[in-house]
Amino acid sequence: MIGSSSAAEKSCPLIAFRECTLPLKGTAFLLSALLALLVAARPLIKEASAAVLRVPGSYPSIQDALNKAGNGDTILVSPGRYTLFFTGIIIPENSDVILKSTNGPLFTTISGRGNIPVITIREGSSAVVEGFTIVRQGSLESSTTGGGIYCGVGSRPVIKHNILIDNQAVLGGGIYCDVKSEPAILENLFKGNRAHVAGGAIFADHARGLIARNRFLENSAGSSGGAIACNRDFSKISNNIFWKNRAVFGGSISCDRAASMIENNTHVENKASFGGAVFVERGSVRITNLILWHNIPDGLALTGIGPAARPAFCDVQKAIFRGINGNISKDPLFAGPKAGNFHLLPGSPCIDKGSPDPFYYDHDGSFNDMGAYGGSQPLVDSRLPHYKEKR
Repeated sequence: MIGSSSAAEKSCPLIAFRECTLPLKGTAFLLSALLALLVAARPLIKEASAAVLRVPGSYPSIQDALNKAGNGDTILVSPGRYTLFFTGIIIPENSDVILKSTNGPLFTTISGRGNIPVITIREGSSAVVEGFTIVRQGSLESSTTGGGIYCGVGSRPVIKHNILIDNQAVLGGGIYCDVKSEPAILENLFKGNRAHVAGGAIFADHARGLIARNRFLENSAGSSGGAIACNRDFSKISNNIFWKNRAVFGGSISCDRAASMIENNTHVENKASFGGAVFVERGSVRITNLILWHNIPDGLALTGIGPAARPAFCDVQKAIFRGINGNISKDPLFAGPKAGNFHLLPGSPCIDKGSPDPFYYDHDGSFNDMGAYGGSQPLVDSRLPHYKEKR
């Protein structure tokens, strides 16, 4: 048949039957185009198939909704107080569910008790937890790891726009970040949380999280890290405000053999026996663009560290680091420190005096301002939940 091939066969030399009338190149092109369309449509298909589960409209409890939810589903929780009686909320392994309140943390509270976290995010989960007040009732029992939220091994949750208040645990009064977890902890208020040992608000153990644009107020630890304790950790801690936190080592942050990055934070009136604001023991922590003012007895205590862990472009009240690595020791001129307003007044010596590296430039393209309101992703007060004290 080779000698009598038709034109159609010649156009499809690798196909043996006469019905083929489409060139092979054309077939491949159509198949490639169809595959590209299917790939592009996957997010739309997932979005279209994702369900919205409502509590208590469709499900009587948050856990009931979680048990029924599939990956990509959203659970919307109406205003109210959801009390857990010695059982915590469990977000399943590998789940990417979105758990969100409809009206924000001032109107939606999850209240736990007993010796387990209020919310447990299990291994491998990339769930979102947004818009709740998370609190523990009673002081007789404490969770071992994470009073408010436990982030399981290898989990990657997003925890944002919440108020974590009066939670307690042995480690991580507010949140415990377990080994290889990569949580994004963004724009939350941590107030009055306590750890019996370390990490009044957050304990990070061999984790690699992003802890950014939060406010830490009056948290405490029996030993280290009144607000945050890092154990051999790789987290980035940036653009936060630490105010009136307490511990023995590191009133606001304590790092033990860690390689964390501590950048553009404001530390005021924190207290510890060693390192009123930040305590670092060994490791290669990077400390850049901080304001450390009115901490007791000092802003920084560093032990067993190399040159890489020395502060750079910071305003440290005691003059021990002044003139070294771009550090200064001048009144930062806060707008209203007694009321917790730590914006910089015009003329502040901290404006445009952070690191000159373009990586740290402010969002308007100018040199970095030291403190929480500097850098490319500064703290924005209006995005923080504001807890109202009961009168």
